[in-house]
Parts: sequence; C-alpha cells; structure tokens
Amino acid sequence: MKPSDISEIRHLYQLDPERSGIHRISGCYVNGEKTRVVEFTESFLTLPEEERFKYLELFRKTLSGTKDKNLIPLHPHRVHRDDHSGDMDSEEIKNLKALIETDLLDPEVLRSFYDRVIEHFQYIDNYLILLARQNYDVPGKTADGLDLEDASEEVYSHLLCAICPVKPTKPGLGYDPGEKAFHNLTPGQIVELPMNGFLYPAFVERSADPDMILYYSKDTVDIRPDFADAVLGSRTPLAAAGQKDSFSSLLSDTLGEDGDLSTVLRVQDSLREIVKEKKEEQESPVLKKEDVRVILTDCGVNEEKLADFDDRFDALFTVQEPDPDAEENEGKETAVSRYPEPIPVEERIFVASNLLPGRKLEVKNADFTIRINTDRTELLETRVIDGKKCLVIELEDGVSVNGIPIGI
Repeated sequence: MKPSDISEIRHLYQLDPERSGIHRISGCYVNGEKTRVVEFTESFLTLPEEERFKYLELFRKTLSGTKDKNLIPLHPHRVHRDDHSGDMDSEEIKNLKALIETDLLDPEVLRSFYDRVIEHFQYIDNYLILLARQNYDVPGKTADGLDLEDASEEVYSHLLCAICPVKPTKPGLGYDPGEKAFHNLTPGQIVELPMNGFLYPAFVERSADPDMILYYSKDTVDIRPDFADAVLGSRTPLAAAGQKDSFSSLLSDTLGEDGDLSTVLRVQDSLREIVKEKKEEQESPVLKKEDVRVILTDCGVNEEKLADFDDRFDALFTVQEPDPDAEENEGKETAVSRYPEPIPVEERIFVASNLLPGRKLEVKNADFTIRINTDRTELLETRVIDGKKCLVIELEDGVSVNGIPIGI
C-alpha cells in the first residue's frame, strides 16, 4: 500500500461532510470495567455540522502518521479447509465483512465486534469504539494523474474504525454568557484523538484489497499485537521502535567489542541509500536475513564475525517463553506465546526506514551525549592520541557552550 493510496483516502476526511462519502457511523462507549455503557448508530449527514467535523477529525487521525511506523499493512490469516478445496476467511474477517454488508444496521453484528474489541483491547480507562461506513466513487485518472470525475472505475466500500480514549475534563471556573458571570463548570467527558484503529479493506493501487488491513497505532513501541491478532485476525510485524532496537542489538552482537565507528556509519549510509532508491517508487524496502548479511559484508564485516549471524537473526523473531521453574519467575504468571508456531521465515524482516536514526545521530557514553546531523557524519572520527582513545570532531563553524561563543 503506497503513501499516495493512504493520502487519497485520508483526503476524504478533509472534505466537507456532504462530500466525504460517510453515510453512517456507529459507536460504543466502554468504561474502565469493560462494560458497554451506551451504543449508537447514526446517519452521518443528519448530525449537527459541528459534530460531523469533530468525527471527521477523529477518523482522519486514524489515517495519519508514517507508513510502517504508525500505519502498518497487515495480512489476515487464512483458514484452511479440511477438504483441501481452498482457504477461507477467518472469523475475524467475516465479522468485518458483515459490518460492511449490513451497513452498520445489524445490532448483533455490531455487538459481536464490540465484544471482541472489549475482550482483547487492554486499556484501564474509558474509551470509545467508533465505526464509519463509507463508499468512495474512485475517479479515473488521466495519463498525467488528473482526476476524471465522470469516469469512475469502482466504488470502494470500506470500514474505518477509531478507538479513542475518553477523559474527564478538569473542573474550574468558566464564563456563562447568559448570566454574564463566572461559575464553577461541571466536569464532563471528552473524546480524545485515537490510540488505535484500522481501515478495511485496504486501498491498494486505487482499489479495494480484501486481503489487507491498514492498521493504525499512535504508539510505535507497543502496537498492541494481541489486539490485532484477536480482533483483526492478523499478525503484526515487530513494532517500528522494536525493529530499531533489535537491529541495533544484532549489529552490536555481530561486531562485538571491537566494533568501530566507521563500520557503524557505513551501515547507516547503506540503509539510507536503500531507502532513498525506493522513495520515488513509494515502496517500503524490506530487509530479509540475506539482505542484512550482504549489507554487513559490503560494509567490511568479516566472515568470522558473521559465523553466528543466522542464529542471532532468527532469535530476534522467536517468541521466548519464560521458564516457570526458574528462580526469578517463581510465583509469577508466565506469558503465553501468541503464536503456536515460530514466525515464518518470509515474515522475518526489517523495514529499512525503521532502522535509520532521525535527523540526528547520537554518540554517547556515561559522561556525554553528542548529536550530529545524519548528513554530516564525516565530521566524526575516532583516534588514539597520546595513548588515549579520543572522539575527534572537525569544526567548521563557530562553537558555543550554553549559547556562549568560544574560540579554538
């Protein structure tokens, strides 16, 4: 799913409500005790205008963020038939399709979905489950990318879900225009921007793809894999932050104690080039085991250091079960693997863009932290001077300490 596909659907939620294509929304307010407080289904266009714009904002946020970090394409599991006549949809996907086909009007279908979310969405406070049922008349495109409004190619029928925390407002003094006086305001409940959500089916190459879900997670560290597995019938990849940490661990273990700055910088440069090459094609370059091995080899890592590379790489994608008999786990509940089998080899991948630092490269030890622009790493060098290990930084412009210019 390309960023342009995501942008095209997100644009629908930036239009005025009459043109957005949403014709019905449903919701369920859940309290901290996992109880359904209230459920509702409304014709979108009959809502007050201000409310419609608020809903559009919540749904639009569910399509925001960075692809492969906040917006993660998922492939639902397929259920094998006993008669070997082919695969079929999982129960989770059947439920999502039923929501679309019934136009959010079947209470039993809605309640089945809500109950599945409530059971598996781990959150201790109040939250709102929001569903939007939308039809998008996909316009044709000219050779130079212009829309042909009268040449629709298909109607993209889809479901967008947003799960939003509901927080109490703070009590305080407020102005009452009617009485022209200040009074104590009664605390209420306000819906905040979504934590998680999804688009089904995904919009791929400007067409519906029933074999893909676009999953949203505000948090790039904990993307709630258990929730995605139980409610969407899909296994999530390693979270973006987890991919970066795992790759750093892999590189550290492979290089060992004598890993040098130049090798680390060469690896970062290689990753940056891979991402740059695919950026114009709007593709997310993924790295399998052999891809990472080639990068390390090209960056000067010798075969001796790569001897255990395969085992280290596979270990990153293996669910480690704690030993219940171990002393440190005595009396504690042990985690149960989400997956009865190891992650398939084809799913043991890194997304190259998730492995890069931001705009700054960080160099640190126990006594200092230095941040340098990632496109100026050539200014860094390690040397041994008078028998001491030194980090040398070439200075081109003026230097200041706490805003005070200093001379060199």
